[in-house]
Amino acid sequence: MSKSRKKNQKVVSMKKRPNMLACVLLLLFSVYIIIVFVSSITKSRVSIYEVTQTQIADDETVTGIILRDEKLVKTDEAGYINYYVGEGSRVGKTTTIYSVDKTGKFADEFSSIDSGHIELSENDTREIRNDIANYRDEFSLSEYSRVSNFKYSIDNTLLQMTTVNMLNKLNKLVKTGEASSSLDLVKAQNTGIISFCSDGLEDLTIDNISEDNFKNTSNNWKQLRKAESVKKGSPVYKLIKSEKWSVVVPLTDTQYKKIYDKSTVPVTIKKDNMKFYPAVSTFTVNSKYYAKFDFNKYMIRYLDNRYLDLEIQFNDAKGLKIPVSSIVKKKFYVVPKEYITKGGETGSTGVMLVTYTKNGKQEQTFKPADVFYEDDDGNAYIDGSLFEAGSTIVKSATAGSSKMQLTVVKNLEGVYNCNQGFCEFRRIEKLYSNDEYAVVDNTTEYGLSTYDHIVLNPELIGENDII
Repeated sequence: MSKSRKKNQKVVSMKKRPNMLACVLLLLFSVYIIIVFVSSITKSRVSIYEVTQTQIADDETVTGIILRDEKLVKTDEAGYINYYVGEGSRVGKTTTIYSVDKTGKFADEFSSIDSGHIELSENDTREIRNDIANYRDEFSLSEYSRVSNFKYSIDNTLLQMTTVNMLNKLNKLVKTGEASSSLDLVKAQNTGIISFCSDGLEDLTIDNISEDNFKNTSNNWKQLRKAESVKKGSPVYKLIKSEKWSVVVPLTDTQYKKIYDKSTVPVTIKKDNMKFYPAVSTFTVNSKYYAKFDFNKYMIRYLDNRYLDLEIQFNDAKGLKIPVSSIVKKKFYVVPKEYITKGGETGSTGVMLVTYTKNGKQEQTFKPADVFYEDDDGNAYIDGSLFEAGSTIVKSATAGSSKMQLTVVKNLEGVYNCNQGFCEFRRIEKLYSNDEYAVVDNTTEYGLSTYDHIVLNPELIGENDII
C-alpha cells in the first residue's frame, strides 16, 4: 500500500461543542419536577366525608346532696324511750310515736315482749333478706360503722313486727293506771314520715350550701334510737313533712353551659337505676355553679341516703353525624313568603326582580331562587349571592303590586355537598355539638341524608366549584 493511500486513511477527530440550551432546559425541567413533587406533598387537598347516622347520649355521673323538709324532734322529758312506729312509717298528729319511761320501771317489761308467735309475711321476709344482702354486698373491714347500721336495719324490721304487741302492752298499762305517774305517751307533732337517723344536715338549704358539703360524700348517720336513758332536749326522731325533695349537685363550667337553659333533664339515680325527669334550676354560690333537681315522689326510697350518685343526661340526639370543621355559614336575604312565586320555563321557585332597560324603563324579571328555609314568622330565606344589596322585588308582575328592597340579611349554617362532583350548599339544623362533631337533623328541607358526601375542609374550596 502506498504512502499516499495510508495518508488519506488517517482520521482526524473533531471536538464537539456542548449544547448549552439543552442543558439549561434539562435543568429547568428537573427543577419544575422537584417543585411539583414538593407542592403535591405539602399542598392541602380537599377532603371528602361520608355522612352517617348516629345517636349520642351525653351522660355524666355527679354526686349530689339531698334536701328535704325535715325537722329533728326533741324530747321534753328525760328517761328511757320506747318507740311504737318503725323507720319510714307515715304518721298523723294522733299517732303515738314513743313513750318516755322516766324511772326505767317498765324498761324490762317492754324489752321482754314476746314476738315468738308472730308469723313473717312475704314482705317481712323480703325486707330482712334485703337488709342481709345489702350488708353483705357493702361489707368492708375498714368500715365498722356498717355493722351498727346493719344491726339498726334488722332492729327496725323487728320493731315494725312487734309494734302491735307493744301498743297492746302500753294500752294495758295505761288502763290499769300503772303508767300514770312515770310513763308519758308522746304523739306526732305533725303529719309526715318518721326517720330515726340524723347527720346534722337537716337544716341544709340552697341558701347555705357550700363546697364543703361535697368534700366528704359518705352517709354519716347517727342513730337516734338508744337503749340507755336520754336527757331532756335530746333528739329522738326526725319528721319529714313532705314527699317533695331535691338533689343539689355541683357543676363545672362546661356542665353549667349544657344545662343552664333547660327546664327538665333525664336523670338516673345510680343506687337503683331509677330514671326520672325532674325539673331543674341552676344557681351560683360564691362563684360556684350548682343545679337543683326537684322530685315529687319516691322520697321514702332514699330515706337512708344523704348523698346520691346521679347520671345526668345533658343531651340526647339522634341524627346525622358531621365534623364541625365541615360547617360553613352562608348569607341569605329574608323576605316574606308571599313574595315567593314560580316562573320561568320550568316553573321553578323564585322572585320577581325589578330591573331597568338601557333606556331606563322599569321591568319585572323573574329571578330563580330556591327557598332554603322558612321561619315561624312567615319569612323565606333566599340565596344572598344571587342578588345585589338593595335590589327591589315585587309580589307579582301586576302593576301596582307591593315592592320591597332586599336589606334583611341572615346567615344559615350548612355544609358543601359534593354528590354531583361540585360544591352545593345544604342547610343543617344542629341537635347537638361539641368541639369535634355535630349531630344534625336528617329531616331538614334542603338538608342532608345518610351517605351524602360533604367537604371536610370547605376553606379550601368555594360553592359551585368542581371537586
